[in-house]
Amino acid sequence: MTPKTFLTTSAIGLLMATSAAAQTDVEVLTEDEIAEANEAADQMYLQVYGENAPAYVTVNEAIERMEAMGYTNIHDLDVEWGVYEVEAYAPDGNEVEIEFDPVTGAILEVTDNWF
Repeated sequence: MTPKTFLTTSAIGLLMATSAAAQTDVEVLTEDEIAEANEAADQMYLQVYGENAPAYVTVNEAIERMEAMGYTNIHDLDVEWGVYEVEAYAPDGNEVEIEFDPVTGAILEVTDNWF
């Protein structure tokens, strides 16, 4: 093994270990936080649409859909501006921020999370 190969292999191993360690440090959402987010979504849609609020995906269903797509350690959930915003780890191991449309059930945007 050449020194260059050794260094490259070591760097890849270190990055993978760092990514795995970072994922385990994240606090996933608690049942209380999910319940609060569902209540916030109910209030948001009632304020925006009144009694004609459209059917929408609950926070629990949104999390299940994202997990089915391979996202893990879903955390830091916000309900605002008509969307759910969460931070999570993408299937490739990168931490991302996801904007999820609860009316259509679609992921609107996935961006790298550098924070």
